[in-house]
Amino acid sequence: MIKKIVLSTLLFITISACKQTKEIEKNTTTDTTFQFAKNISIQETETSITIKSSGNTVTFDKKELPIQTVMVETASAITYLDDLNALNTLKGVSDADFVYNPKIALGIANKTILNIGNNNELFSEVILKNKPQLIIASSNPVLAKFHQQLEQNGIKILYLDEYKEQNPLGQVEYLKIFGKLFGKNDVATKHVETVKNRYDSIKNIIQTQGKGTVSTLANTMYGDVWYAPTKDLLQAKLIEDAKGNYIFNDKSGENSLSLTFEEVYKKGKAATHWINVTNFDNLQQMKASYPNYAWFDAFKSGNVYAYSNRMNAKGANDYFEKGIIRPDFILNDLGKIFYPNLFPKHELYFYKQLK
Repeated sequence: MIKKIVLSTLLFITISACKQTKEIEKNTTTDTTFQFAKNISIQETETSITIKSSGNTVTFDKKELPIQTVMVETASAITYLDDLNALNTLKGVSDADFVYNPKIALGIANKTILNIGNNNELFSEVILKNKPQLIIASSNPVLAKFHQQLEQNGIKILYLDEYKEQNPLGQVEYLKIFGKLFGKNDVATKHVETVKNRYDSIKNIIQTQGKGTVSTLANTMYGDVWYAPTKDLLQAKLIEDAKGNYIFNDKSGENSLSLTFEEVYKKGKAATHWINVTNFDNLQQMKASYPNYAWFDAFKSGNVYAYSNRMNAKGANDYFEKGIIRPDFILNDLGKIFYPNLFPKHELYFYKQLK
């Protein structure tokens, strides 16, 4: 009798242990590794995916995936979807007129994509009437009250601020999020790896063969202030990888520098190249807007470049869309600008030289 009781007890313990083991396995969390992106994380169990980004957390039951309907507030989200051939899930866009991708204008015209708002407001009635599974937004405080209302009505919002990443390859890695959510995981992983390998290859050519004889000035005046990146920001990272010897590479911080013209001129008068000037088609326009621009050596030699080679009539710029997922294209452009002999067959894609 005692022997039977012992055996029964052992059997019960074994069965309980097996159940607990299976339950542990079911709830085991695995993290998606991001090599370069610092502002996001993905945790995954057998039944769910949790994304932490921009101080917010959103969890998806895997039974909800892949996402079938989505609305977006950022052009970058459109870029990620398009790269994964998932634009068929896109049902609404904010600020559609400022999107470069021509597929969006076509969708708006055909009414397969709805206009859901702008930087100042969201059309909540339109969104709630069509009730997408997901809205992809940036952490814009102006729209916080709209987001709160939508979440209270059961709509999930994923906040993505890829522009805060300090490494251009970090922005590319956001594709992994879209891959997880839209059933394109393998495609996303392959794209990230392809871009990384090409970026590293271009960087290696520049770093090993570029003579390092150039120096770079960036941006222009905005009102009375000249905003310039610190060495920690993405723009400066691209210049560094292109061996451009950025003039403010001794300044650190996560916010742009706010400088006077005199401060920039003191450091940048003799810079050999000037990149990322905006809203100008030629040097004459640039000089007319601010005559002192002509004092810089780079202006005098004509080594002035804008990233507006792919800009439509409404001012939407593909540099801020496709450039997010193709930093290898940007780096190739900068390599051509700084060291043209290293890339004799490359034609500028995002950049153009002002004449």
